[in-house]
Amino acid sequence: MNRSMLNSSTSIHTDLMLILIITAIAVLVLLIMALLLASIVRRVLNDRMYRKLDALRHEYGRRLSQALELEGIAVQKEAFLTQTGSLAWQAVEDVLFAVVSDGKFADKGRTLFQRLGYMAFYEEQLAGRNVLARASAIDKLGRMRCTASTPKLIPLLEEADPEILSVTVRALSRIGTREALAAIIGRLPDLLGGSLVTRKAMETALLNFGETAIPYLIGHHWERADPWIISCILETLSHLAPDARSMSLALEHLQSPNAEVRSKALKVLGRADANIPRHLDELALPLLEDPVWFVRLQAAKTAGVLVLTAAARPLGMLLFDKNWHVRRQAALALTKFGHAAIDIFLEALSTSDGYAKESICEEIEKAGFSDRLIVNLGGVDGPLRTKSRDILKIMQGLHFSTPLIAYLEQGDDERIKQEIRCFLTDDRTP
Repeated sequence: MNRSMLNSSTSIHTDLMLILIITAIAVLVLLIMALLLASIVRRVLNDRMYRKLDALRHEYGRRLSQALELEGIAVQKEAFLTQTGSLAWQAVEDVLFAVVSDGKFADKGRTLFQRLGYMAFYEEQLAGRNVLARASAIDKLGRMRCTASTPKLIPLLEEADPEILSVTVRALSRIGTREALAAIIGRLPDLLGGSLVTRKAMETALLNFGETAIPYLIGHHWERADPWIISCILETLSHLAPDARSMSLALEHLQSPNAEVRSKALKVLGRADANIPRHLDELALPLLEDPVWFVRLQAAKTAGVLVLTAAARPLGMLLFDKNWHVRRQAALALTKFGHAAIDIFLEALSTSDGYAKESICEEIEKAGFSDRLIVNLGGVDGPLRTKSRDILKIMQGLHFSTPLIAYLEQGDDERIKQEIRCFLTDDRTP
């Protein structure tokens, strides 16, 4: 009897476990189905919303285009008034952003942003607590490029949140007023020194101001500034139009103890164009022997861009630099020196350093300098013709023969072609 009761109890326990398992599986299946259904419904609703939004964009875009062309925008304002936050509101906003970025009717687009209440709406959100909402509002005010928003945005440069600071700097740079530029420059040491805004973001923002930024960047007192900030200023100036004031600032920092600053100063000087400072050779050439490789790299680049004649021989020494970036840049720089580089290239290619020789040949070919050498084969200058032929023979031996083959197929001078045929059929190792 006890055994029967035990078996019955075990059976009930098993049945309960089975029921619980089945119930759990059923609940899990229902949950999965509910999630799938919710996902499908959400996708359908979103698809419907975006299709409606696209239709509204098209309609308002058509209306606005007609209104702008007729220059009757003051009369047509009512046609674009919509309920704040609605799909129509978003559609009109998107259309106006396109107008502002297009440029042709940018002023009218900015005026409409103000008159339709968009600017006031987003300015009100600047005082909110939600960081994402505030950042979005700041970004949109910047995209509107309404100068009237500048006084509302400048105080945000005092914020501690890096996200708010970054988007504020970008927004002010898009608006582009002198007031905005002065505010950013004034806060530059704190923003960069405290890593509150990335250097790349700051450089991009400053470049948005264009040449207007030059006097502000140069006129500020940077004597005690952190080298990191000085290098940022110089990097920005190196992307702007050549300016005598920029060159002067670069010369001041050419002997900086900070390698990054020296490199950026050289980069600015490389943009000198017709404003090459006097005695630049004396100041820049020592940096071809700088202990830091990227300073040597920039020095070689600057010497090549400005074709500093006195740098030819030092550049020849850099063809054997321990850093391959420097070697390649030195070879590329020498290709700018014309016939003056031929002796240097020939000496370097006559050494036993196979890796350096291949680097030189590659840069000669990439820069098109081999075309000059090929033309020299038909010249009347005997020594120049011989040296050019020797370089081309070495290049052929190292399998850099593409320019030679190209001249055989497309060149006009039969004498040069005959010389080239000798290279291509000569199996001797240089």
